[in-house]
Amino acid sequence: MKILISSESYWPNKDGGAVFERNLVHGLIESGHEVRVLAPGKSWRHYEEPDGKSYIYRTASARLPLNKDYKVTYYARHEVLRALNDFKPDIVHIHTMALTGLSLIHHARSRNISAVATNHLMPENVLMSFPKFIMNSKWVQDKFWKTIVKFHNRFDAVSTPTISATKPLYTHGLKSSLEAISNGVDADAYKPRGDVDEYKGVLDRFKLPKSYFMYLGRVNAEKRIDMTILAFAKVAEKNPNLNLVIAGSGNRVKELEALAVDSGLKNRVHFLGLVSEDEKKALYQNAEFFIITSPAELQSIVLLEAMASGLPVIAVDVMALSELCHDGQNGYLLKLDDISGCSFAIEKLHKDKNLRQSFGKKSREIVLKHHAMNVTIEKYIDFYKKGLSVNNSKKRVS
Repeated sequence: MKILISSESYWPNKDGGAVFERNLVHGLIESGHEVRVLAPGKSWRHYEEPDGKSYIYRTASARLPLNKDYKVTYYARHEVLRALNDFKPDIVHIHTMALTGLSLIHHARSRNISAVATNHLMPENVLMSFPKFIMNSKWVQDKFWKTIVKFHNRFDAVSTPTISATKPLYTHGLKSSLEAISNGVDADAYKPRGDVDEYKGVLDRFKLPKSYFMYLGRVNAEKRIDMTILAFAKVAEKNPNLNLVIAGSGNRVKELEALAVDSGLKNRVHFLGLVSEDEKKALYQNAEFFIITSPAELQSIVLLEAMASGLPVIAVDVMALSELCHDGQNGYLLKLDDISGCSFAIEKLHKDKNLRQSFGKKSREIVLKHHAMNVTIEKYIDFYKKGLSVNNSKKRVS
């Protein structure tokens, strides 16, 4: 198959969707398919960029006003036509409900090209940038979900990473064929630390203490890292050797740094910024456990990576995190804003090495059984075949 994948956030971006999409591209190519990517470039000009055995059609783009860490395509029609005319795909796979996605589905339909989509978006991902009265408005959230569903009803088939993530799509009227397909993780690349430290010295530049738990990912408002810091503050004094590592960038770093200082954790919370792939793997392998208190996750690739690395986890019981964090088996699942419960979980895991080992072993078992990357690739190939079949049926009817 010739597959054109479109996204407004792609490598070298570090968010979960971007990481998954690149893993998918490379996995499909290894399976014998031809893949091209349509994604924003670095400036207001288009160009092609090689990426292994794939090519990226980099679109003329500019910064997103609400989040200056991201660039988006504003004049999409020309970019879409250029990619379609050059590559002539059998199927297009759209990952972002934005101008490029809207243009691509329109022109794919006009050429009778099969089109499928993956939804990575929750309203919270966008609304967290707005005032709280907008962010917390059920009316606004419902309208947002209906907009997402209206867009995805134009496709031959739709995927989303988890069963939990299918529910709001169905609730708000999705009619397209829908499948839950895990983002997957390369369990050979992310694995527990062995007898030999293969990443020895990789973390030297950070000068981290020996004992830490960690969060890795975007440091934005919707990730609710404030809950993690406040919970840690309640037990930090009783556990003087424990530290918190936060790796990643975002629009809430300064605010959270101030919260850490105000909470008496000035030298106990370590903000690392963006880290390399080797640094990320080393951080996982040397951490005691992983924590994610974000209510806006349709799955969470960093949680998959941490679990593949053999880490126990602490997560909030919102949306899809409960499909990865099984309470009392590989970690602790908490209610959002349950600071006391989160504090208990942090202290319990820190003090009980045997429990960490037991939970960590279970984390990796869950990944190997349900979230191996090769299984994800196989399921996406079947997903594309379904999209092609649906589109061919439409052609016969017309």
